This record gives sequence, structure tokens and C-alpha cells, in this order.
Amino acid sequence: MAKIPYLFRRKNIFYFRVAVPVELRKILKVREIIQSLKTDSQAEAIPIALRMAANVTSKFQELKRGDIPAIESNHLQIIKDHQNNVVREPAINYTTPAPAKSSAYLLSFVIEDFLKRYDPANKSMLVKLNATLPILIELVGDKPIDQIYQTDINNFFDEVQKLPVRRDAAKFKGLSIKRVIIANAGGACIAEKTFTGTYRACVNVFVQWATTHYKDQGFPSLSASGCVYRGSRAIGINKQRAIKPDELVRLFSHPKMKEYAASSETAHYCWLPLIGLFTGARINEVCQLNPFTDIVQDKETGIYYFHFTDEGETAEGVDKSIKTNSSRRVVPIHSRLLELGFLDYVERVKAGNHKVIFPQWQPRGGKASANAGKWFTRFVEDVGVKDITEGARLSGFHSFRHTFITWGMSNKILGIFDITGHETESVDGFGKISAVAKGYWTRGITDNILEKQSTIEQFDYGLSFYRPTL
Repeated sequence: MAKIPYLFRRKNIFYFRVAVPVELRKILKVREIIQSLKTDSQAEAIPIALRMAANVTSKFQELKRGDIPAIESNHLQIIKDHQNNVVREPAINYTTPAPAKSSAYLLSFVIEDFLKRYDPANKSMLVKLNATLPILIELVGDKPIDQIYQTDINNFFDEVQKLPVRRDAAKFKGLSIKRVIIANAGGACIAEKTFTGTYRACVNVFVQWATTHYKDQGFPSLSASGCVYRGSRAIGINKQRAIKPDELVRLFSHPKMKEYAASSETAHYCWLPLIGLFTGARINEVCQLNPFTDIVQDKETGIYYFHFTDEGETAEGVDKSIKTNSSRRVVPIHSRLLELGFLDYVERVKAGNHKVIFPQWQPRGGKASANAGKWFTRFVEDVGVKDITEGARLSGFHSFRHTFITWGMSNKILGIFDITGHETESVDGFGKISAVAKGYWTRGITDNILEKQSTIEQFDYGLSFYRPTL
């Protein structure tokens, strides 16, 4: 789990933690405050922790000014564990903090309000915001908003691009963001795409919103447009490539794949790459499929298809999401998958009343694919096809998406981008269509399923596959 200010996890339950200012430790007789948030959901824990941080730091400010006597205060009930030097859980007021007496809200309060109001339908961006904005608080400081300057934003971008590629690596465990940056000195840092597509994009969205909604309360005119990436990891450095024919043979004919196919308990290891090969879908789109609602038969044509969507019921711990609006789509199930017994596998999953297609992989951080992705990365390495060439890697499931598109374009197959969910200006048979014209075009999700099936069935890689045991 990425390091989030004020938040840590113990036995799958999230806790709030904040350090007591040095000048207050003798008064309160503790070094930090810890409070169970009574949830195992990171998405729920983050806004609660931010709200508590705003409340507690506000109380700290009142104590510093002497507005509430420390001895008489009932805002912080803190008990110190003398044996383990661990602070036990205090009772903390969860109410939304009032503005500080300086008349300016704290940054954490404004961020919490922003996250609460942000469009929940834009799930992919909301995940990024929940992960990024707490880092903004830590690096800028949880200060009143009228004390935040452009220099703070510029310094944030200078520092955040020094973060390592993987903050969840063992050597960074338990470190604050500032200490992670120090510990990573001289190491590989985040790529330009991560910097611009995540950190700059998230701060820019927040700053624009806060300028509109909190300008009267002191939020200054700030900009994220002037930030510059100074790292050496250019855009595209982590790009995956298409899997070559000989590599596909090795992947699907390897003894490990045969071993997986021999047992119903490990059949999911076969089905995941097979679906990726014959759909070009993203791994999370596949793993969050609900066998009851997202793998269905078209009544008019009898065609079975995958419905890739962020809507509908899902398993506990899974937050269904899609990357773009065009990612909502139906994809006919290839006849090779049907021949291998995929529908029988689906029925077995449904018999267990599971709401995701691969229940063996437990969700993590709201993603049904988190552990599946890690498995496939290990599998690629185990079978000897891993390639870490910068800009042309073969190290993850996304290579199937490149494989599907590359094979389709090489064989001049029409309609492949309708299958993969990429937004295009052209429609087969009509050429380029303007955005205005598209707005007048009413079409159901399965209206062109016959054309899509024709596209799908042209994908024949000439491979043999082990039949997974049911």
C-alpha cells in the first residue's frame, strides 16, 4: 500500500496516526495520537483520516494559543503504554472542524471537502486523487490555505518527481514520503508519464476547484502549469510491447501452464491469459467481470459476450472502474474460448455465488486485478520470456493488449479499436465522423455485435492450448 499521511494499516484495519508537536508533548505526555478507523477499506479510510487530521491539528493550534487548558481539555483522551512505548487509541471528536481563528481553513479540510464532492462516476481519477492529495499535504504542510504560496506548489513538484518507481518496496516500508525521497537519492524515480498524468493532473484539478470554491476563504490563485519534469525517465520508458509468436508458444505450451490446466483449482491461471489474448482487454476490465451480469448471451443473435463496464453488482472489496467512456463495450467471446469450456468454467464460478470471474485472487485497494497482475508478471519471468528493454518491455499483462492490436493491424482486420475500447474518429463503413454527428447517433450496446463477432473470429494465432479442467 502506498504511504498515506496520517494513515497506516494493522491486521487489515486502517488507523489514523499523527505526531504531537514537540512543544505540546510535555503537556499531553504523548508523542503521537493513534485511532482505529474501524474499516478495512482504504477508499473509506483516506477521507476520514484527512478529516480527523484537520480536527486534531486545529486542537493543537488551540492548545498552543492557550485557548483550551490542556488539563481540562476533553478533546484528546490519551493513554500511554509504558511497556511497549505505544500510544493506545484515544477518543477523538469526529466532527467537521470549524475554520481556524485566522479565518482560514486548513489544507486538509479543503482537500477532504473536495474529495467528498468529486464526481464518484470518475472512479479512476478519484483513485488517483485519494492517493496523491495526502502527499500534497505532507510535502506542503497542513497549513491554513491563506498561507499556501506558489513556491509551495513548485517545491511540491520538484520533490514529488524524486519519488521511487515503487514506494511499496521493502526498504521504504514505514517511512514518510519525505524520508522515502531521501532514501531514494540516486535511485530510479517516477517516469514522466506518472508525473504528468497523476501528480500534476491531480493537483491541477484540485487547485482549480479550490480556487473556485474557497477563494473567498483565502485560497490563493495557484497554478500547476509551470511545473517541469526534470527526471531522466522519459515518456514511454515503461511501454509494453506485443508478444512475439515464439514467445506466445512458450507462454501457452510451457509445463507450468499444463500443470495449471490439470486442476480446477488452478484453472484461472489459464483463463486469464487466454481472455487477454482473444480480447485485448485490460487486466482489471477482465478481473472485475461479474459472471452473473457481465458474461451474457445476446437474445437476438445467441452470441455470448463480455460486457466491460463499471456498472452493476460486484464482489466485496472491488470498486468497478473503467479508464474512459469508450471502454464501456461488449466483446463477443471467441469460439476458441467456448471450445475450451469457458462457459462451463463460468457456471462453476456462478455456482459458488462469486461476483468476480476469478475469486481466487483477492482484491486489493479496490482493484480485482491487483494480485492477478503480480502473478502474471512472475509467470512471464518464470517461463523465460520477460524483457525489460526500456520502451519495449514484456513484463506485464498489458502486453496482450499490444499483441491483439498489433496482430489485428498486421492482418488488416477492421473494427479492432471498437473491440479494445479506444476512441476513434472513424467508423467502419462511414469514414470519419464528427463529434456532433456522433451525438445524433443512437445505438444499443449490442446493435453491432455481429460485426464485432466477425472481427473477433479473424484472430487465429495458430496456437494450441491446454484445456483447463472443470
